[in-house]
Amino acid sequence: MHDDWLRQIEQELDGELSLPERAALARHLAGCRHCAETRVSHLEMRVAFARSAGQPHAHTVPRPAIRGRTLGLWMAISLIAGAAAGWFAHVQWGGPGPTSLEATRALFVAQ
Repeated sequence: MHDDWLRQIEQELDGELSLPERAALARHLAGCRHCAETRVSHLEMRVAFARSAGQPHAHTVPRPAIRGRTLGLWMAISLIAGAAAGWFAHVQWGGPGPTSLEATRALFVAQ
């Protein structure tokens, strides 16, 4: 199964795939880590060959620099900052008051 996808990766890098075939390949790459890593390796190899052939402006696709723990830390910080902002907004501008939220909505509609 992967051999077919690997052939399509080569065809895509050569510019030989049609738009629907490229879309199907992109959907597969989004769910298959093996094929996605293979595509990146093929791109890096092509760039290395291009640079060795005298094309210094050839670019690689950057690999993700964020690790799982770092991403988790930033998510936790974002959640804490959001909760703090919500609490501050509630203290600053108040909430619905001592009545229920439904009663407050009825008051807005009546006015």
